[in-house]
Amino acid sequence: MVIRAARTRAALVAFALVALAAATTAACTETVQRSAAGPPPSNSTGATIPTTAPDGPAIEGYGGQEASFGTVPDEAVEATGTPIRLGMINQEDTPLGSFPELRLTVEAGVEWINTELGGVDGHPLELDACITNFSVERSQACAQQMVGDDVVAVLGGIDITSNGSIPVLEQNDLPYVGGIPINLDEERSPISFQFSGGTPGAFTAFAWYAAEVLHAEHIAVVYAEYPPIQTAAQDYGVTVAENLGVDEVSEVAFGLSTTDFLPVLQEANAGDPDAILVGAADTSCVPAMQGARDLGITAPLFLVGSCAAPSIIAEAGPEATEGRIFNIEGRLEAAEDSTDAVDGALYTLAVLKYGDGLNPVGAGTVSFRGLMNLYAVMTRIGADEVSPATIIDALRSSEDVPSFNGYPYTCATPQVPGLPSLCAPEQVLVEQRDGNLHEVSDGWVPVPEILADHG
Repeated sequence: MVIRAARTRAALVAFALVALAAATTAACTETVQRSAAGPPPSNSTGATIPTTAPDGPAIEGYGGQEASFGTVPDEAVEATGTPIRLGMINQEDTPLGSFPELRLTVEAGVEWINTELGGVDGHPLELDACITNFSVERSQACAQQMVGDDVVAVLGGIDITSNGSIPVLEQNDLPYVGGIPINLDEERSPISFQFSGGTPGAFTAFAWYAAEVLHAEHIAVVYAEYPPIQTAAQDYGVTVAENLGVDEVSEVAFGLSTTDFLPVLQEANAGDPDAILVGAADTSCVPAMQGARDLGITAPLFLVGSCAAPSIIAEAGPEATEGRIFNIEGRLEAAEDSTDAVDGALYTLAVLKYGDGLNPVGAGTVSFRGLMNLYAVMTRIGADEVSPATIIDALRSSEDVPSFNGYPYTCATPQVPGLPSLCAPEQVLVEQRDGNLHEVSDGWVPVPEILADHG
């Protein structure tokens, strides 16, 4: 089933919507409330997750504990030295996809680092953010601004037109760190370092779970005709399923202008598959889940983590969301004294205190992770030696390095064949059941191992 859009302004808008879906497909919901409504959410240990800013420092009560970035100081230490300038490129201020929360979360993180963690050897961080607006020319101009402003690294947000920015950063050997990888440009670039598996990681985990845990004999793979999503679905989802011995893997592609998902789901359900893997997100989440309900589809439906956002779960309703399986890139059930638990608590407290009303739940977890991992790299290098070259060298040689509230990253060797910038593609799969999300993957899905054996 393929619906093609004409090359008109409408087609451009349709392209933007699919690109937006790619953005939210990659933006796995990593900080999720355990229920869409009801009492204040709690973590796996039963402790209530705070919803209001702390009166004192965000680190209060965590001094001496180990986080991914090192030991949490006993008392807040303010950075007062000469600043270290970081860049950031993020898409905002356009109806074709605006993601200010990614920048705002980083701004909160920078203030927290400067106010409580002492910066990098006493040197505060300074954020030089540039806003792109779904324009190749504007993305290119942002990258040129980063070069002209002598930043030591560029933090990623979402840049749907990164084919304008990444080549400029490559030409000037400026590292592009973290964010939400949307296009093949940032998934393949030698100066890009992503602490995520993007859509390829999601499809790999989906296919593995359906084949190995559900013992599916027939899998339907549904995806948008947009190169990053299509590549992820075919080269990783379909390939892994076939190599794991699934008897039948059917593909259903939908065109850029598709708005009615019932025909798409009907075709996907033809032949009574044992699992349906869906590569769409954002405004497609609710129609996909409700459409499957309305059509009486009984096969497990796999969707990307952004569809597990509390607001989307609430909008879709319990009948449409029960039993749906999502990928996320953080543990719901982190051990109480683990660095993941400390990272998660500090993230929430820091954003509540310094985010000026920003909700910690959402895609900002990804950009915050990029900031904190870059901060950890710079503290290990030392302020006097921090430069684009030393940051690139440190990241390129990284092996099993702790990642902020995520799986340890390795950039020294490719973790995903053909996409060397995806340094931590491991996933966690969760199921919506009885109004809550529950881990079903028994910890992290080892995406690199799966691809090495079955990719």
